[in-house]
Amino acid sequence: MPSVDPAGRVLWCLRRRSSDVHCVLYATSLPVEVQVLQDKDVVLSELFPEETLAKRWAAAFGERLKQQGWRDAPRR
Repeated sequence: MPSVDPAGRVLWCLRRRSSDVHCVLYATSLPVEVQVLQDKDVVLSELFPEETLAKRWAAAFGERLKQQGWRDAPRR
């Protein structure tokens, strides 16, 4: 798992083949930020006016990835 800023909270981790994707929520201030990291690179960053919307978007994004063959990553 990549190093996550202490202000961030990992919402989910998925794996496909040898690649990992992590979704990290930064909700210490507004706007709330969600970052999606593939391995150690930020591949997507979205801003939301409130945490509820950010978590809803993150859950939907994770479900779309699962539909494309990604699976829950084993806990380390």
